[in-house]
Amino acid sequence: MVYVHTDGGIDHDSWTDPAIGPGINNYTTAGTPVPGSGNLRWAPMGNNTAFFTRFRDQCLFVNQVNTETNSHEDGSYRFATGKLEMGYAPICELHAAKFGAGQPANWMARDDGRAMMSAGLATPTPVPNGDQLRAMVLPNAASATNDFVKQSDFAKTVAVRNARLEALKAAGVMLPKERLLTEQFIAGKEARVRLEAVAANIPQQISQQFPDIQVGLIAAQSGITAAIQVARGGFDAHGNIEDYNGANGSLTRLTNALTFIWDEAAVRGLTDRLFVMVGGEFGRTMLNGSGGKDHNNVGGTYLIMGPPTWALGNRTVGYSGPRHEQRTINRMTGAPDPNGIVLRPSHVHKAIHDYLGIGPSNPMLAMGVPASETINLFNASMVTGHPSLLA
Repeated sequence: MVYVHTDGGIDHDSWTDPAIGPGINNYTTAGTPVPGSGNLRWAPMGNNTAFFTRFRDQCLFVNQVNTETNSHEDGSYRFATGKLEMGYAPICELHAAKFGAGQPANWMARDDGRAMMSAGLATPTPVPNGDQLRAMVLPNAASATNDFVKQSDFAKTVAVRNARLEALKAAGVMLPKERLLTEQFIAGKEARVRLEAVAANIPQQISQQFPDIQVGLIAAQSGITAAIQVARGGFDAHGNIEDYNGANGSLTRLTNALTFIWDEAAVRGLTDRLFVMVGGEFGRTMLNGSGGKDHNNVGGTYLIMGPPTWALGNRTVGYSGPRHEQRTINRMTGAPDPNGIVLRPSHVHKAIHDYLGIGPSNPMLAMGVPASETINLFNASMVTGHPSLLA
């Protein structure tokens, strides 16, 4: 699993929940049509069109999620955990605890403190850079490409030491405490062999643009990590929403990072079991007097991506009104329903817990979503679309 936090709170209207109307956005003023493909529509900003066209069948948009907060800290925590109350586990922690038990760094994270606040099920390991990764797995490593001494000489020294320990253990001449310490050392040596396997997967040159993502995927390929949590920033656009646009705008940087995740996962043989989740902090208002957008609890959005063979993409669940008003949907079909539910992060997380089988065994950490509100998110027939664009 890879969780990407859009730090600052991405504007849904600039991403997966576009609207057409005066005062909402600049692309309406410019007369730029809303692009789309299949069941998806997206804002004509950044590199959205190239990205969503390529990955359409892997993308599930979950729009109009009410976070019930305008706070950056509370919003990032709620998107990552599903809850506002303290003490709940981030989605990556649950995944690491379920599928990474015993792995040396089962949850690698480089995100803000609230979004990666542990509930005690797993400990987040800061994502190392290339030099740090190699030093972590090879004691002889001076950097990503250099060693302190010749590796062949180091290997001979280790082999002699290990042979001596095994001989002492076999001879039975050690005192009980010495024997216990020797067995623990040998067990540690075996764990070290597992870590050394990581070194074979480290390239000569680590990506300069996406080192945290690449290192995390190397760790996943090597079997020492089950969950990776990273952030991409530049989304708190109070002053000018056009900061999202351009070759180096925050939207382009985000879609480039997501593209890198899938391309690098293909190189490392991970695409068939990769689950990517992009979360924000809250929604945003219409344009303010400065050409930017302010915080709004209504309008949060998740992007969920599965493998190319997923068959659950090309769908949008949840929608907003013509001017991004709160709307309700049928929890089973996704259709607009005035008697339906308001989507909240807990609904989305509960659906993911059930789909991936990562729900916490401790009921105190569960989402508390009543059966009457559970959503059918991972059923291919649940589709809302973008009905307000047709109004």
